[in-house]
Amino acid sequence: MNKGERTRKEILKQSIIYSSQYGLADITIGTVSKLCKLSRTGVISHFENKEDMQIAILEYGEALFQERVIKPAWREDPLVHLITLLENWADWTSEMFNEHQVSCPFIKAVVEFQNRPASKVRTYTIDQQNRLINYLSHRVDRCIEQNRLKPTIESNTIAYELYSLYLGHAITQHTSAIKNTEGMFKDSVARLLAQYQSID
Repeated sequence: MNKGERTRKEILKQSIIYSSQYGLADITIGTVSKLCKLSRTGVISHFENKEDMQIAILEYGEALFQERVIKPAWREDPLVHLITLLENWADWTSEMFNEHQVSCPFIKAVVEFQNRPASKVRTYTIDQQNRLINYLSHRVDRCIEQNRLKPTIESNTIAYELYSLYLGHAITQHTSAIKNTEGMFKDSVARLLAQYQSID
């Protein structure tokens, strides 16, 4: 990795942490230059414009998500795999960045951009959310195919319910007066999936 590649990686690393704390919409070339102690020109040389930088930040975050959440979750048993995936996902940003006041940058971004005018960033955030839901749906399909969940309800419905639980957890984990929100999230996932489990 040459100096330019190292600098770009550091820009993206600092930017995804910032986005996990404050959101993506207001991150600017100036913000990033201060975070990384670079000149504005030094930041601009790595991206064509602000939108390209924001998309690169989300792409970097997705690569981290693959490495820290999806890959370590793999289990031969499809139901254990699904549960482990959600457990890994529950607080992945805090564990990765060693910060308590951060939350999922993908959730922040889609909320920020969903009602804004059409743009490349808005399209990317929505596509990214849909990829996450589709991935959950495929994991549910695998559970149904191997008779770990009943085929009585569509997999995308179960995926939607699981994703909704995660959304609630992502929003309330740092704002709720309730203690042990991570444990409550895991219990909620277990209860939801229990109603769909095959008896055999």
